[in-house]
Amino acid sequence: MGLFLQTAVIPDCTETMAREALERVARRQPSNECDMELHPDACRFAVHGTGVSILFEEDFAGFEDIAGTLSTETGRPVLLLYIYDGDFWGYFLCDKGEVVDAFSPMPDYFDEISEEMQEQMKGNAALIAQYFHVEVSSIDRYLIFWTEDVFEEEEKKAYEDDEFVIGEDWQMADFMRKLGYPYEW
Repeated sequence: MGLFLQTAVIPDCTETMAREALERVARRQPSNECDMELHPDACRFAVHGTGVSILFEEDFAGFEDIAGTLSTETGRPVLLLYIYDGDFWGYFLCDKGEVVDAFSPMPDYFDEISEEMQEQMKGNAALIAQYFHVEVSSIDRYLIFWTEDVFEEEEKKAYEDDEFVIGEDWQMADFMRKLGYPYEW
């Protein structure tokens, strides 16, 4: 089994606000048999400027559900980034409890999908730039589908100052750094 990782980025939010919201969400969460319960004490928090990031415990998987719930609880947008099984990274951006943007470089990873679904998973660099006050040109090259061509090409980075290459799951860390939330745990 590969790496399953989730981290949330919440701009204009304090650690206290984020921690309290996470605790409220965990109290409302029903118990289940697969041990996917949220344990806020097992999560890690980091402050970046006026925002906060949360590294979720390794046994928790909430994806867009936790992003939507946290955006409702905090009253802030929440960008939930993930690495799926060490194969690819992606994100869900939620505002006011609703998914407003999503990205997966391999949207057909599990099965063939419609063009409409591909369109929904292509990511919107302009929208992300607006939420995180960055230039579109500093992040748009991350939001590409990983086709066979990507893996056949010589390893290349989206941006010269990146640490990871296109087609690598940890490219998520380069993306986070460009948004002002470096992955530093």
